[in-house]
This record gives sequence, structure tokens and C-alpha cells, in this order.
Amino acid sequence: MPKLPTENSPKVEIFVDDKAVMVPGDTNLLEALKAVGIETPHVCYHPYLPVSGNCRQCLVEQEGPRGRMLVIACYTPVSPGMKIYTPASSERVKSARKATQEFMLVNHPLDCPICDKAGECTLQENYMEAGQNESRMRPEYGKNYHGNPAHQFIDSKGQVRGGKRVDIGPRIVLDEERCVQCDRCVRFMRSIAGDEQLQLASRADHTYITTFPGEKLDHEYDLCVTDICPTGAMTGKHFRFQKRVWLLSRTPSISMDDSLGANIWIDHAEGKVWRLMPRCNPEVNRSWLSNTSRLAYQNFLKDRMPAGDVAPIKQTLAKEGKVALVAGGSCTIEDLAALKLLAEKLGERAEIFTGSFAPVLAADGIAKSGDPVANRAGMKLLGLPAGNLEELLKRVSEFSVLLSVHCDLFENENAAKILGAIPEKIALSAFNNATVKASTVALGVNHWSEVQGTMVNCNGMLQKLSAAPVSPDAELRPAFSVLAELAETPLSCACEAFALAKKMANVLSAYSYETIRSTGVMLDGVQL
Repeated sequence: MPKLPTENSPKVEIFVDDKAVMVPGDTNLLEALKAVGIETPHVCYHPYLPVSGNCRQCLVEQEGPRGRMLVIACYTPVSPGMKIYTPASSERVKSARKATQEFMLVNHPLDCPICDKAGECTLQENYMEAGQNESRMRPEYGKNYHGNPAHQFIDSKGQVRGGKRVDIGPRIVLDEERCVQCDRCVRFMRSIAGDEQLQLASRADHTYITTFPGEKLDHEYDLCVTDICPTGAMTGKHFRFQKRVWLLSRTPSISMDDSLGANIWIDHAEGKVWRLMPRCNPEVNRSWLSNTSRLAYQNFLKDRMPAGDVAPIKQTLAKEGKVALVAGGSCTIEDLAALKLLAEKLGERAEIFTGSFAPVLAADGIAKSGDPVANRAGMKLLGLPAGNLEELLKRVSEFSVLLSVHCDLFENENAAKILGAIPEKIALSAFNNATVKASTVALGVNHWSEVQGTMVNCNGMLQKLSAAPVSPDAELRPAFSVLAELAETPLSCACEAFALAKKMANVLSAYSYETIRSTGVMLDGVQL
């Protein structure tokens, strides 16, 4: 695996194009050059996959005892005093990269206008950086098909084609003509997923990617191969031919379905989420995202609750008897602070419960901790019980009102029977779920993809959510806004709600939305 530079990497002096520069000394040359602003084109290299060095696109010259020699930057370790030459000063490097690019494209199909990868294709980017060749292909020969021989055919022009729309699994379509045999997908399945379902078959220019005989590509992380595929060879069925990527806008956020808090991009257009993509965070999910988290967007607009009036909720809360306030795992720190505000307003009548009836599973070591209560650590930080719903079931007879926030309590059949005994049930929910259907009063609120806020993941990292402009109803508000109104202490924005949370947890006092990095900040001295 590549050793990536960090803030603590030792600095060493090397010479790039005869100029002395200080670079991280504990990494490969490609990463070291990147650290000083010199981008090196590459296809097979990926910072979170084992180095293979098979594309030869990252060539540079290194001066050695036998003179200047071409070396691949991805596999060459940095050493003090080394002399490196890039295309800025070396015609040989420029020519070598151009030749490598030409070989890679010589049999690649010219179907960019209909390719889903167009706009984020590594071959396109490298062509503009290191290629831009005049074609030397003789039209009478055409392109050579290099996929599975079983899939080839003769097209209307008499040329050998094939490997189009190969269904290799329940979620992935392979276009063998576009594959450049970088073997990123093979290395991912072998080294990251730990389930080697893909392999390179045949040899030399006949090499092609395939599954093992009679097997399909089927894994909880198989859609990651579509992210790391540098061409349009691997495409996901869920996004295939849905939207051109240059028409999408991106909002950085956190996947609130698991306590690891995988960093994501919400890709949206026309008020709709078109896909969720992993956002690189070395300390959390690196470049990976589970299928469960990735495909959750398909339900973001289904069965949504409309906005409504809080007056019926106020009337219900004014009734005599104890009130059980229940916060679900996707509640942000801002939501939890507002819930505490409401509990203080209700006084001794109110008691806060948190958690989920969904089981806690084992961590997969990739992008999920297995805990469905995403903000469990945030609950502890604010002094709330971090998962005590079983206690609520035992004491259900004590309460006259149940108010749930982002928590589908009635999805669990056993819990539904017991909680049904509470006379008044209030639900603040983004979706028209089982809890809403069982409630006497319900109000729609924004989904986590539509709100600004914060959460603390299972490792104690404070992370920031950003609001994508995809709310189906302009009248919908974040849960914290509704709760604050019920507490008769209105909060006009997420910043005010976070300021309230800082008063409840001193460790947050040093931070603001502006000082929380896009990759989060580790909270010191927090007991989780």
C-alpha cells in the first residue's frame, strides 16, 4: 500500500527540474510532487490501493549513476537529494507520456458522447495533460477488440467489436471495450473488500477483466469499483444514463445511517439527488462507501411528510402527564440541543430517551461501524443517554405523551405493541413511516441531506453536514427549528442551534462551522 504524507512527515530536499524543493520524505515520488503542486498523470495508481505500476503513465526522469533514466513516480520512493525531471524541463518525459497515452487509446472506443464517465474520465484528463496526439490509426484496420472473445461480433463496418453491456452482477455493467486493464477493480476486491471476485484473464494485449466462471460480482462494496474505474468500463446500473455529471452540483455532507459517519458528496440537480458518492477522508472512510449508504438516496423523496402547523403539537404537550422525548440516530447535535431545550421547558414532566431498535452489528473495517445510531457519540457529548429505549418499554405506563424525532419506533413490532399504550403520540419525521401512521399528531421535517448541522462519529470526530437544495417542500424546517419553537425559544438558523449546543458541551466551545474542517476535527479528551 502507498505510504501517504501526513502533517508529521519529515521534510527532505530534492531537486525538481533543477530547482530545490522540500517534500515529504516518507512517501512515493508521485505523492511528494503533488504535495508541492506538481500533478503527475496516472491511471492505475490509487492512494488507497496497493501499487501495481502497470499503466506507466506517471513517468518522470531520475538522475542516477548511469545518467537520466525514466522511472514511474508511483513506485519510486523519495530519497534526499534525488534529481527529478518532469515535462516542464524534459522532452523525453513529455514524449514518453504521450506515447504511453497513445498506446492506451489506440484501441479504446471513441464513444465519449454516450459514455457515462465522460466529464470525470481519467483518460480524458490525461489526454489533455499528456496526450493530444494526432491519430496515426490507419482506417482500413480499425480498432482491435481486446475483451472476452466470447463477447465479440462483427459490426456493420466489418470491424470486430464486443463486450458491450456485459452484466457482471446485480449492480454493475461492464463495457469491455473501454477497459484499459489498470486492474484497480481487481485490487479493490482483493485488498479492500477482501473478496476476490474479479480477475484478469488471458495475457498481453488479449487481457480482459472478468468474474470467475459461473460467478457474479456481488458485494456490499461492489459499487466502489465504478468510482475507481478510470474509464467508463465499470458503470453502476442505478446511475447509468441518468444524468450527465457536468450538470450536477455537489454538496459535501455525512451519511447519517451509521456511527462512523462516512463522508459523502450529495450530487444533485433540479431539486433532486441523483447519486451519493464517497468523499475522501483518510481518517474515516478513505475513498469508500457501502452500497447501503450509497443507494439510500433512492428513497429520499419517497413517502415524504408535508410541513404543517405546530399548534396541535403544543396542545398535546400541554396535556397532563409525563412526556417521553425520543431522539433517533440521525438527529444532529443541533437537534439534540433543541430537544434538551424542550425538556427544560417541560420541566420534571419530560424525560429524554435515545437510540434505535435496530441491532448493532460488527464493524466491517471499511466504511461502516455497524452502529445504526449515527450520532450516538453526540448524544453522550450533550449528556444524554446513548441508547435507552428498552428502559422506555419497561416504563411505558408512566407516560401520557410520546414525542419522537427522526426515530421510527413502531417499525419494531414488539415495540409497537408496547408503545401503543401511550395515549398521545407525536412524530417529527421526514417520512410517512410506521411511527407517523401510529401517531395522533405528526409533522414533516427536513431529511438529514437537507440540513446544516454537526455530528460526532464513533471515533470522536466532530463532522459537519451541509444542506443540499433538494427539499421537496419549501415549508419544511429542520427538526431543531420545530423543537425550539415548541420550547418557545426560536432558533433562526443552524448556527444559533450550534451556539446553544456549545453551552451544553464545553468541548464544542472552541469550534464554529467555519473552523470545522471539511474532513472533521478530532475532539480531545472526549469519553465515548
